[in-house]
Amino acid sequence: MRRYQQNQRTGRRKPVLISVILGVLLTIGASVWIWASQRNDSDEAEDTTQVVEFTDGEQPERVVGRYLFTGSTVPARGIQQQATRADGTIDYYQPFSELHTLEPEKYDAWMTELECPITDRQMTFREQVDTLVFNCLPGFVDPLVEYFELISLANNHSGDLGLEAFEETQQRLDDAGAQIFGHYVPGETADACEVIGLPVRIQSGEEETGGRLPIAFCAWHYFNMSPEPGELEAMLEYVDILPVFAFTHAGAEYFAEAQPPEEELTRAVLDLGAEFIINNNPHWVQNTDVYNDRLIVYSTGNFMFDQLDEETNRAANIDTSIAIRYDENVAAWLELGEECIGQDDNCLERARELGLEKIEIDYTFDVVASYNGYRELPRKASEQTQAAVEERMNWQQTLRELGQID
Repeated sequence: MRRYQQNQRTGRRKPVLISVILGVLLTIGASVWIWASQRNDSDEAEDTTQVVEFTDGEQPERVVGRYLFTGSTVPARGIQQQATRADGTIDYYQPFSELHTLEPEKYDAWMTELECPITDRQMTFREQVDTLVFNCLPGFVDPLVEYFELISLANNHSGDLGLEAFEETQQRLDDAGAQIFGHYVPGETADACEVIGLPVRIQSGEEETGGRLPIAFCAWHYFNMSPEPGELEAMLEYVDILPVFAFTHAGAEYFAEAQPPEEELTRAVLDLGAEFIINNNPHWVQNTDVYNDRLIVYSTGNFMFDQLDEETNRAANIDTSIAIRYDENVAAWLELGEECIGQDDNCLERARELGLEKIEIDYTFDVVASYNGYRELPRKASEQTQAAVEERMNWQQTLRELGQID
């Protein structure tokens, strides 16, 4: 496989004291050689341009990526109960043990919406059922991040234990290598959007290598409330320079179709410039829509949750592929992308300083149905359930409106 090389020529000027010893030819020759060598180092120091190229000299042709955007993930309450062994210890990997059926190797990254704080607090199954307050134990972090590099915290349960626990959750996920965004309080606009170093593949012919492309991920929680002035507008400082992938947590629960407030909210986000929007919260899979040539998913349903009925136990995971024509501007974005991984980076400011231009992306969408529920390990669904999910989502009509099929 060909690889990218970043050749940053650097050098340090060092004063060279040449003592000329007349009559000693060998010493003069050595001095001349030293002088010439350091002259070359100084010339190289003047060129600090970073060049990104394939080792054989061929330039890349395109940048591609494939991602799976899932719904609510809650390894608490009944999920924790089912992962608890007879001796009281917990198999933290048990809830994730069938995710291989979704073929994670096909994707460059997965995203989910984590609906629980992560703390050491011990809460019984009964306590979580009676209070509707969730807590996910820290032992679930490693398997979670093993599958999900991208995690939204914009929902009504991530704040169940208060701000201190929420900030602890942010820190634990950040330390584990997840890229996180969103806040349970929509007015916390500093957390609404985050520049993510999205894993991508850079292709030349049939060869490819990995990289990271900065994309703004924005998310808001609006369950039982509406946007206040300035909240959605937090994305405006991003949309003029970055593609924005938008996610909302809103809408009435247990409906098969989106309600008017969901429709108004998702359209408002697209009007502000998002590339597409995926909503979640109703717990049931709902219909989809196309607005100004952009995709709206009204509800993905539960991905990992302990509810009991057929509607809550199936999910619609959005399989999203991107393709970008490679050029010098894209090359500069890819170089910056290696810096856009941790929380609270300065990638937006750096992009402006570098004078980078917004890139254009071609999208292809698909849907992958999965099962979940109490005593049900999340896994890929049957063909019958896949067909039922697509019918609920009016998926073929949506693909026609997006121009993906005739």
